[in-house]
Formats: sequence, C-alpha cells, structure tokens
Amino acid sequence: MKYKTPKGYNPYKGFYDLREYNIPKRIFIKLWDIQDMLFHMTERREYYIEFLPTQWEKAKRLSADYQQTLFQFKKHTLNLEDI
Repeated sequence: MKYKTPKGYNPYKGFYDLREYNIPKRIFIKLWDIQDMLFHMTERREYYIEFLPTQWEKAKRLSADYQQTLFQFKKHTLNLEDI
C-alpha cells in the first residue's frame, strides 16, 4: 500500500527524506515532528552541549529511536510510470 505524503513536507539537509518510505500518515507526521526538532537542535549543537547537556544526550537517544522506527518501513520502489 502506498501512503500519501502530508502537504508542506520538505526534507532537511542531512536527514532521510521521509517521502522515500512507505509510512502511514499518522506515523509520518510524528517522524516529521521529531526530524524538525532534531534539525533545530543540531543547528544549535554547541549551545545544547554546553548549557543543556542532558537534553543533548536525550536528543541523541531520540535520534537513534527515530532511525530504528524509520527503518521498519520499506522504501518505495521505482515505477516506470513515475519517471
């Protein structure tokens, strides 16, 4: 089954493109929210490491959990009609 990507999603540089995976919309939105938070924390990495090290460590664990969840879903296969 192919799921429809929610509108407004644009992948962040350095992160997996969620559109490449066959993810139900509800889970897609949760992964998108996590991706958004991790991206913004990564942009402010030095601040978190110096002033909020506990949150930085939690973000690293969340990133690993996020990736494990994402990899439970198959990538879309390329169809000739899509070219």
